[in-house]
Parts: sequence; C-alpha cells; structure tokens
Amino acid sequence: MSNRNREREMMHCMVSPETDKATQLALAKYQLIYSIIGLAVGLVCVLGGIYLFIKGVMGEMDWSLKVFGNESVIANAAPGAVLFIVGLFLVIVTKFKFKHIQPK
Repeated sequence: MSNRNREREMMHCMVSPETDKATQLALAKYQLIYSIIGLAVGLVCVLGGIYLFIKGVMGEMDWSLKVFGNESVIANAAPGAVLFIVGLFLVIVTKFKFKHIQPK
C-alpha cells in the first residue's frame, strides 16, 4: 500500500481543505484524543468481558436494540459476553477518522 493510499485511508473526519491549518490541526488532535479514549474504554470492556467469561460469572442478560432501522437482539447471554460486545462496539465506533471534503 503506497503512502498516498495509506493517508487517504487514515483520514476520514470531514474538514474542508480551505479551513485554516491551525484549526485542522486542532480538529485532528481532538479526534485522535477521542479515538484513544474510546479505544482504552473499549479495551477495558473487552478485557473485563473476557475476565468475567473465564471466571464463569453466571447470569442471563437480554439485549434488544433498534437504531436507524437496524436491530440487535441478544437473548440469554452471559454478562461477560455482553461486556465483550459493548467493548468491540466502542472500539469500532471511535476509530480515528479525518478527511478533507469539498464544500457544496
């Protein structure tokens, strides 16, 4: 993968190229901080879920979620499994995105 493709892949936060360079830098910095915090919290949830699963913590949790026409249902899941899924969700949602767009 070339550097240009790698740069294009890594940058997904929608910012106009005409925006002041200092503002772009600040936006990228805060997006990175947000992503690192999301990654850390997600990692704690994933490791906590694995720990609960290995320790054999018993219990049943039901999960039903409808967002933007999508539905997620988990029935009779162990608390460790639910915590693991929440951690994965956090890691995926908070990934680093920074991208230049052309204003319309």
